[in-house]
Amino acid sequence: MHDYPSLVSGALQLLFRHFSQRQEVLQAFKQVQLLVSSSDVENYKQIKQDLDELRLLVEKSELWVYKCKLGSASSDNLTKKDKDKAKSGKKVGKLKKDATLTYNHEQGSAIDLDIGPTIEPTAVGNYKTMKAILKRLSALCLDDVLPFPKPKKHEQRLLRNMGAHSVVLELLQIPYEKHEDTRMHEILRLAHLFLQAFLLANQSNQALLHKNLDLFLNPGLLDAETARAIFQDNISLCSEVTDKVVQHFVHCIETHGRHVQYLRFLQTIVKSERQFVRKTQDMVMAELVNVGEEVLLFYNDKSSFDLLIEMMRSERHLMDDNGALTYHINLVHLLANCTEGKNVYTEIKCHSLLPLDDIVRVVTHPDCLPEMKTSYINFLNHCYIDTEVEMKEIYTSNHMWKLFENFMTDMALVCSSVSDRQHSDIVQESYITDTVMNIITMFFDSPFSDQSTTVQTRQPVFVRLLQGAFRVSHCDWLTGSQKYNVEQCIKTLSEIAKNRGIAIPVDLDSQVNTLFSQTSMVRKHGRVWLMGKTRRDSQLNQTSRDYRGIIEGLQDIVTLLEEQLRPLVQAELSVLVDVLHRPEDLFEEDTDARHKCESGGFISRLIKHTERLLEEKEELLCVKVLQTLKEMMTIDIEFGEKGEKLRQELLARYYKKKERCSIQVNLTHPPKVKTGEHGPGSVVLGRANMTLAEVQCHLDQQGASDLVVDLIINNSCGKVFLEAVELGIALLEGGNPVIQNSLYNRLIINSEKFFGVFHDKMREAQSEIKATVTVSTEDIKAKRDEKDKAIKSAEEKAAAIRKERKTGAAGGLHEALTDELTAMLDNAAMSTKKAVNIVRNSSRPVPVDSNTEDESSRKDSQGLSATDDQGSGPGPGQSSGPGQSSGPGQSSGGAGQSQGSIDNLLTLHQHQHKKDEKKMSPDVSIMQQILRFLQLLCENHNRELQNHLRNQSNKNNYNLVCETLQFLDCICGSTTGGLGLLGLYINEFNVTLINQSLESLTEYCQGPCHDNQNSIAMHESNGIDIIIALIMNDITPLSKYRLDLVLELMNNASKLLLAIMESRHDSENAERILYNMHPKTLVDVCKQAYHQEDYSDPDPDQDRDNVASPKDVGHNIYILAHQLAQHNREMAAILRPVSTETPMDQALAYYAKHTAQIEIVRSDRTLEQIVFPIPEICEYLTTETKNRVFLFSRTR
Repeated sequence: MHDYPSLVSGALQLLFRHFSQRQEVLQAFKQVQLLVSSSDVENYKQIKQDLDELRLLVEKSELWVYKCKLGSASSDNLTKKDKDKAKSGKKVGKLKKDATLTYNHEQGSAIDLDIGPTIEPTAVGNYKTMKAILKRLSALCLDDVLPFPKPKKHEQRLLRNMGAHSVVLELLQIPYEKHEDTRMHEILRLAHLFLQAFLLANQSNQALLHKNLDLFLNPGLLDAETARAIFQDNISLCSEVTDKVVQHFVHCIETHGRHVQYLRFLQTIVKSERQFVRKTQDMVMAELVNVGEEVLLFYNDKSSFDLLIEMMRSERHLMDDNGALTYHINLVHLLANCTEGKNVYTEIKCHSLLPLDDIVRVVTHPDCLPEMKTSYINFLNHCYIDTEVEMKEIYTSNHMWKLFENFMTDMALVCSSVSDRQHSDIVQESYITDTVMNIITMFFDSPFSDQSTTVQTRQPVFVRLLQGAFRVSHCDWLTGSQKYNVEQCIKTLSEIAKNRGIAIPVDLDSQVNTLFSQTSMVRKHGRVWLMGKTRRDSQLNQTSRDYRGIIEGLQDIVTLLEEQLRPLVQAELSVLVDVLHRPEDLFEEDTDARHKCESGGFISRLIKHTERLLEEKEELLCVKVLQTLKEMMTIDIEFGEKGEKLRQELLARYYKKKERCSIQVNLTHPPKVKTGEHGPGSVVLGRANMTLAEVQCHLDQQGASDLVVDLIINNSCGKVFLEAVELGIALLEGGNPVIQNSLYNRLIINSEKFFGVFHDKMREAQSEIKATVTVSTEDIKAKRDEKDKAIKSAEEKAAAIRKERKTGAAGGLHEALTDELTAMLDNAAMSTKKAVNIVRNSSRPVPVDSNTEDESSRKDSQGLSATDDQGSGPGPGQSSGPGQSSGPGQSSGGAGQSQGSIDNLLTLHQHQHKKDEKKMSPDVSIMQQILRFLQLLCENHNRELQNHLRNQSNKNNYNLVCETLQFLDCICGSTTGGLGLLGLYINEFNVTLINQSLESLTEYCQGPCHDNQNSIAMHESNGIDIIIALIMNDITPLSKYRLDLVLELMNNASKLLLAIMESRHDSENAERILYNMHPKTLVDVCKQAYHQEDYSDPDPDQDRDNVASPKDVGHNIYILAHQLAQHNREMAAILRPVSTETPMDQALAYYAKHTAQIEIVRSDRTLEQIVFPIPEICEYLTTETKNRVFLFSRTR
């Protein structure tokens, strides 16, 4: 209640901390790290000593770090000897300065060699101390025993918990003489090396340093390398890269020289964890093209090409990291990464930068380096072959066949290499086994390659290519992954030869078949060997297993503690909400503080101070306040017996009055509803002893609605914006007309910025969807193939049924089995078969993962057996395993089992990769809250706000009704022109957002609001077609495993179409809906939904009251067809059941019997028909009940 803002902020922080004591205890337990071994204890002691000393040196750096002296003594007071000494000193200083500018750390340590300006011995000692400390800290993070440094997760976490990174970050900010202090240059280099080791393969540390990313946005090369380490193999951070970061590093190339370090950073952020980041690809490509020749270094013309060849000849064995050749190789590699993943936008831009002729000319030159070939061929693969749009030139011209000739020359070279592995060309071998084999496989596997006939005309080259790949497969230096790539290439070539009728020599064909049979046997026995090796290694590492067991034991204790404390933590936090509901009870009667709180002064001051928190950059505290205000409108939740007991104890302690305790209700009871009222707003909140609507109005009086508007306008990004929107949703829950009126009155004054924020958010979400959600041509082809197979299968089954009918074996049941129902029965049979396999495999041990710190290490220790057990049993053609019975169509050994060990790993990896791709980014997921907020603005047919969403009568008008329709159109994928491919875009991750879009559009129209109806029906994007498609088209594969989600989509889509036609006396909108809708198809959909009720198997864990029934969904679609039948004779004729004997006509008869209509008179004296479904429970009403309802309820 004080007027001093800083004091109020401090009091709020203390208040929130007071009510989160148990949460802090739990967080402290999570941060505990055990020092298990004696080496851990020694490391802890050494780190603590080093950090204390380093921190002290950093704090006192102004006293000992070298500074250039600006003044000097008067020359009149110097003797001749002193002047000579001074001149000599100037010469020495100049020499040292020159040495500083040209010094390279590879020549030796500047600190050990005493290179740099003259300083005091104490300062020299401090430099040496710092160097020793940083080297020790770096050595703790990495294990240098292996050829490649391996991170030490345990030590990295120990350094993080002790705050080593914070001290080093302070060290990097020490001011010093950049042109003279060579010693400090070495210290900063060691500091960067420590941070890079601290970040290596540790996403927790990367997220920690990402908060200080601005410290590394400098032109320095070390800063670029450390910034790269922050994003290295971290897909979540790479997805959050902003334009500012990309522009900085591209600008550094333009202004500070073409350094490879800048390009390597850009390579890191466009591809992470073997996944491409579409958004970052577009940003990097746009910046590179905008800058132009200063960054894009190519050798396209004759003179520059000769220069490129000369550089490759002179630097064949010694690559200069700072040279133009290395820069060019990494630039092409960056462009390849930017086009990976079938990015049409970047592909088009790269075609003009590096044409196909230039690629072939460089790669086929005799002096071309393998590094150059690798980058160019990768670029060719992603930009010209593995593309979304067909590049006809690559399949019709001679370019690829020229490259194939060159590939065969390189294959022969690596096959005839010396047996001495110390002198082998590793880069050349990697180029052949990885890059070349990959592009050959991709070229012949491409769907566009099937249309080309050039393979038949070049059979000799094709056969030689297969022979070359076969020769490479017999090299004894191949690693496992290299051998896999070569064998995949051979497999692809042999399949192409069989499909295209290419004659393969008999001996080569037999050798290829023998190779695959041998590979199958090796994989089969290799799996057993790996499992045995894992057991042997586990016996050798018994000591490390004991340490791991101790750490896992601590994690188990913390997990158990979290489960025990969770209700107590929630209960303690909830008491703060009780205090905010009745703050006056904390004070004695007849006091000023009590009077201010009774009049709402405390809540009013809290709300007004929230905006000031952002001005003071107290964003975290602002978020806590917004969350607490939202909790004040939350329906009472259960805290369990322990939680409720703690609540009562805390309330008794704070209020110290028995009557206060008697006010509290038992929150374990279901929420009450105020008598005489209905709707969500009538629910009584036990902690406030008021209804939800009353609490909403109370907060509105204290300025909560104005706070929501101000925060949305002034903070259009970040956590605060999300919390502000969610607070607005809580205020509007139930369609509170008081809140709607307050927001409307406020928006009349200043609505342009408010709606502009939501408009921009919708546009950003659409751009993000277009940039990240893609469907490849392989998916489309697979979808079409699946459809063709389904049609063929349905035709075969229909023929069988007709045959049975002729023989009299088929009864009435077959008439009810439509194609879709037959498919459902087949799926049910398959599920039963899988269940039987699971029961058979139940004797196999299932590994249980513990919540340890290093999950990846735990997976490594479990070996292949743990990975294989993640499957749901053997699939068709795979072995059931030792000691198991083989089902029909399964072999008891051989190729099926051997294929499972490695192919299952690849399948699991690909499945997880696709699952991660489908997850929505924050820019898209925030639309869930935005659309819900806009829906609640229009709740209960608020005509003013419905019109205001469409037209604000401002200079810049934002039509959010049409923007919502375009967003729905975009997220369903119709921008690609494929309405029949909804299943490739709609999945379990975005279906909730699609449903919210449909519900919001429905609320925009209901009432009705004719202008909004017309905006949706007649919009130029034809977005209404996607709404129709959601009802008419099959949404697979989602419908196969989450039918409830598909039914909810169809239900909401039908409601939206009904809302678009609601209370209209013209046929314009109905005719627009019928334009792309076949009447018979719509009626068939509602018939199938009726019969789907008998075959659907709802999830027992779901709340059935909130799940749409297939019969109810079909009823809504029937009502939609009934309304459209008034404008279409064909539809009206189809809806009349011919008889009730056939199951399909039974569906229409049921819907007709349970559909009724009434006539109402509108305020303008117009008569309107309202059609509605009759619940089945009404059949059980007695005549007396019906008469009583009719006589006594008709006036309501």
